[in-house]
Amino acid sequence: MNLTEIVRGRRSIRKYQDREIPQDVLNEILEDALWAPSGTNRQNWHIYVVRGEKKENLFKSMIQASQVLKRRLDQLLPEKAVKATMNFFKSLGGAPVLLMIYMPKYTYDINKDMSLSERYSVEYDRFTNALSASALIQNILLLAKEKGLGTCWLTGPKYAEDAINEEMGITDKEMVSVVTIGYPSEEPRAPRRKGEKIEWIGY
Repeated sequence: MNLTEIVRGRRSIRKYQDREIPQDVLNEILEDALWAPSGTNRQNWHIYVVRGEKKENLFKSMIQASQVLKRRLDQLLPEKAVKATMNFFKSLGGAPVLLMIYMPKYTYDINKDMSLSERYSVEYDRFTNALSASALIQNILLLAKEKGLGTCWLTGPKYAEDAINEEMGITDKEMVSVVTIGYPSEEPRAPRRKGEKIEWIGY
């Protein structure tokens, strides 16, 4: 597959085969993903690769997050899609590995009267690190697809971040997201692209 085929063929996978990922394959994906661009080249990201008993222990927190997430999904998605998402959170589709993506933790104060530039000045470090970690995650998704693996990029676990961090023993970092990874046992259809997103100016 060329890059265009990988980008257009990637799907969010929510059902996985009962099959382990060879560690050398997973390590190659992650080492290559670390070549993502980052703000001022800080590379302010950290990946926890979780499997086995620790992964199983995290499911309770994931279920907790899904209950909060459901209230939002009920407003956005059809009932069938919400039900499928809730079912996925029970075991994360049987994914053999979870990739927990973290960045440094920052605290700061913002208020509604700040201008956008004032707010950016305050949030700069967190904003930049979040964008950088997102570039890293996109690399993981595409590199996994190239290797015949499936992934699902999850932000829902943020609703249970306190419980997840307690289970993981993490106190000095902020979770960006969780990525499930494994060999897919489904081939989801491509979702439609939503509306016109590109505007040409000066052409």
